[in-house]
Amino acid sequence: MKAEDKSSLQKVRIAVLGNVNVGKSALTVRYLTRRYIGEYRSKTDLLYRQTISLDSGLLDVEIIDVSADTENDFPIEQIQWADSCLIVYSIIDRESFKYATRALGNLKSLQNGPSAYLIANKADLDHLREVSESEGASLAASHGIGFCEISVADNSPSLYKAFERLLNDSKARPVKQRKFSVSKILGIGNKETKTIPLNQGGTMVACCKGELHKTRVVKRRQGFIATASL
Repeated sequence: MKAEDKSSLQKVRIAVLGNVNVGKSALTVRYLTRRYIGEYRSKTDLLYRQTISLDSGLLDVEIIDVSADTENDFPIEQIQWADSCLIVYSIIDRESFKYATRALGNLKSLQNGPSAYLIANKADLDHLREVSESEGASLAASHGIGFCEISVADNSPSLYKAFERLLNDSKARPVKQRKFSVSKILGIGNKETKTIPLNQGGTMVACCKGELHKTRVVKRRQGFIATASL
């Protein structure tokens, strides 16, 4: 798509949140590329940009895969930047479910906050389950949001439906006025930033050291493993 054509597309921004090792990066890459990469070792926030085709038309989509390996349990700037949040937990990790519960509670307290969707990952590991499906469904219902259990490893169709629901919901909402840019939040634009092309025509930005809050500097790692597989 030509740059001038792409600039006319509506932009939708999604933040993917969850505790460590719940499969956020694998989930995001699976949606964007239809490929599965099981092992990630990233202490950075990752920004993905891609043009997505829906039944309703094309969208210019930005997705932030928010690293949980930080001092901050609730990354407020990324959340306020986003139109929607995808909250992910693992069915084999009770602590990740507690993280999701706190995140949804914090989202609810925000004025004009983003919409949300709850995803329980690793359904293929049911024999190791620590969180029942009914608990996830009940949590989502208490916040009036969608919910599904998936297996990123098994390429569950519900994964794509969840993203598409968020994109369509976000497209229907009024355009969000932002007083800050994701490039500034993530430190994009300096010489340490690494941009990686995706095979679907989009890009991923591996973010370097950056300031998320004026009073807190997040420790980041310049590189991460598995990007070459993209």
